[in-house]
Amino acid sequence: MSGVDNPKPEPTPAGLNEATGVRLWPGVVLAAVFMGLAWYGTFSRVWMQWFPAWWRRDTPLLDRLTGGDSYYTHGPLVPIVALAIAFYIYTRVGAPGKRTRGSSTLGWAVFSVFLLAHLLFTFASVTFASGFALLGVMIGLVLIWGGRPLTRAYALPIVLLFFMVPLPLAWIDGINFELKLFASRAALWIASHIFGVPAVVDGSYVLLSPDADGLPKTLVIENVCGGLRSIIALTFFAALFAALCRATGLWRWFLLLMAFPVAIACNIARITGLIVAAHHLGTDVAGEHGWFHDLSGILVFALALALMFLLESGVLLLGRVLRRDWFDARLLGYLNTIKGDKVAAVRTLNPGVLVVLAVSAALSVYWVNQPEPKAVGGVAQQALPSRVEVGQSVYTSGDLVLDDQVLAILETDDYVYRRFTEEADSGKPGFDLLIVFSKNNRRGTHSPELCIQGSGEKIVSKGPVTIDTGVDGGGEALAMREVVSQDGRRMVYYLYVFKSGDSYTTNYTVQQATILLHGLLRREAVGALIRLTVTVQDEDLEAARLLARDAATRLMPIIDENLP
Repeated sequence: MSGVDNPKPEPTPAGLNEATGVRLWPGVVLAAVFMGLAWYGTFSRVWMQWFPAWWRRDTPLLDRLTGGDSYYTHGPLVPIVALAIAFYIYTRVGAPGKRTRGSSTLGWAVFSVFLLAHLLFTFASVTFASGFALLGVMIGLVLIWGGRPLTRAYALPIVLLFFMVPLPLAWIDGINFELKLFASRAALWIASHIFGVPAVVDGSYVLLSPDADGLPKTLVIENVCGGLRSIIALTFFAALFAALCRATGLWRWFLLLMAFPVAIACNIARITGLIVAAHHLGTDVAGEHGWFHDLSGILVFALALALMFLLESGVLLLGRVLRRDWFDARLLGYLNTIKGDKVAAVRTLNPGVLVVLAVSAALSVYWVNQPEPKAVGGVAQQALPSRVEVGQSVYTSGDLVLDDQVLAILETDDYVYRRFTEEADSGKPGFDLLIVFSKNNRRGTHSPELCIQGSGEKIVSKGPVTIDTGVDGGGEALAMREVVSQDGRRMVYYLYVFKSGDSYTTNYTVQQATILLHGLLRREAVGALIRLTVTVQDEDLEAARLLARDAATRLMPIIDENLP
């Protein structure tokens, strides 16, 4: 008979640890206190990055919840959900355990490796990696305490904690823009062919037909709306649904794999709604802080939940048709298959573990409370002259200003951004030069391609070039990277290089690793982005390329001498 009509009965939990249940808590509480101290610095920084406006009493609640890296707004909910699931598991099976020499050895290996990694990352102020190390430490702990049965029972709430640690922007920005473009184009096709809304996608912008007064309407698709940022939160809720659904066996994994495409589909639906609303109701309604924009941000999660329910119902319906038992009315039914000893199987008061955790907590608190190196203000300004001779011409400059949002992303205000124009005013093109300097901060030196694409420009070509500057370790050549972008009929030539310590590189990952290594060695983890920009005139790309290279040849030795 089908399992749909006769749900599986609840057997007596096999691993309930009645005899030792009271003795479990002192060790768990002590370990939690030490881990809380060890990871306090990590998560206090991370949480303030999630919600930078928490301390601002004059900021509305909605702005506090969506400020900063708002693709992790769900972050603080994750440990609460994980703790609730862990409590439910304890009420079902208690603490099933079976410690063996093999499980203890494996547990100590995992525990030690990840705890050491946490200490190194804390020492170097790599907060996201320290956060992920917590998961490995917890897996090692449960292996030491109760072997494989305890680990299998409590693996789900531990793994869910993965979603509470924000990934670095440098990791996700590379695919974030492509995801946003994909979602925007798909939404545009739906809006045009189904809802009859005329619109064009241009980078991060959706260009709509003019309003009744003939004024153009433009809808900006923010990263939070269209890219990886909202997909991460949606994937967390969809993954949680897959873990708690009524389907059994491999069908849970199917639903888990469907979490990502469901999140993308919901994003496309949201952007479609924003385009249609902007066309009929105006961009004030559909744009950022508009009522439809904010409402759609909530409804998209309801849509994701509905789609997951629909997929689950489809699986169960298919099981009925094929007369297969794919239905389980029990919540986390796999718990009843876990076998463990009932007496003295779990030991949480492990002196060795507690001593190691206590020492780690003391070191972490000490390093976190060390004063930050004193910042040297205006370093970038001092590195660049205001007047320079390039080729046969003399160029003078005026300062440009980066807006507050860009500076907030870079987490540094030490920069110089100057526009150089020919002093003789002969009509020759000029150039812009940007230096972003950051001390003990790897986010300040970002990949220029991300900003170029984010501004709506299309990269038409890019590649390495060699400039004769004589600054790269005393040699005669400096490897730089050129990028050519186009926005409509406007073409721009970029030439850039990263500096970290005394070395130069065009590889962003190498530059970040060098800064990290300096941090681990307690050297000054300084870095800089140096970028030249020339607007191509009369489609003469070679003239722009020649001017940028001449400027780099003249200016890079000066920058190298003045930039620490």
